[in-house]
Amino acid sequence: MKLLSLKKIGLVLALCLSCQILSAQPIKSLTNANSYGWMFGLSYTALDDDGNTAAFYDPTNWHTNVFPSRIFADKYIYKGWSTELAMSFNQYNPKKLVNLQMGKTGFFLATDANLKYSLNKLLGEGAVDPYVSTGLGLSIRNCDDSLVGNVTPTLNLGLGLNVWLSNSVGIQLQSSGKIGLTADLFGKSDYMQHSIGLVFKIDEAGPPTTEFGKKRYHFKKGKTKLKVKKSKKSKES
Repeated sequence: MKLLSLKKIGLVLALCLSCQILSAQPIKSLTNANSYGWMFGLSYTALDDDGNTAAFYDPTNWHTNVFPSRIFADKYIYKGWSTELAMSFNQYNPKKLVNLQMGKTGFFLATDANLKYSLNKLLGEGAVDPYVSTGLGLSIRNCDDSLVGNVTPTLNLGLGLNVWLSNSVGIQLQSSGKIGLTADLFGKSDYMQHSIGLVFKIDEAGPPTTEFGKKRYHFKKGKTKLKVKKSKKSKES
């Protein structure tokens, strides 16, 4: 409980800091947050695998790590669409529920391939960039609970939010529900995963804008024409 309280305090402080930084920057410099080449991230994760469908959102039973345990790479496609490949790790806490049982130990691994859509342009471009995602995943549980399959394919549905502190660095919050594609559909193989961390964006290299990047030759009907640009000094003389 103390660790959870410290994480809540850290989340509030991070959000307050981001708001303060954003208010000190011109919003014009952040309006291109929806367009990029690649995006990479590192996050803390919280695994909700308690199996308690009556309590949809119960942080007291989240399995967490003291270190960042989720990495991902995101490739921008077109008009807000992007693809994401992510991997995450969690250690089961024996003092918290796993499918309504206590005392379970082991580790949890997940790899996911998702398709994401940014709502930034629909809601108005700015520093706050919400998105939705869906995709497929594979979860591996090394746990001594016989009711939980060791390897489970999943259908992923997620909501997320990027808060850009600059044109290349931001904070990402995400929650994903993962439905186990097993015979026991909507059963004990389902779980939720939440994350918060840093995200880094790399812009796509644009066309050259220098004089060396401009075309000097034009080809037309077998003829070659040399285009010579006169300088301002020659015009004045």
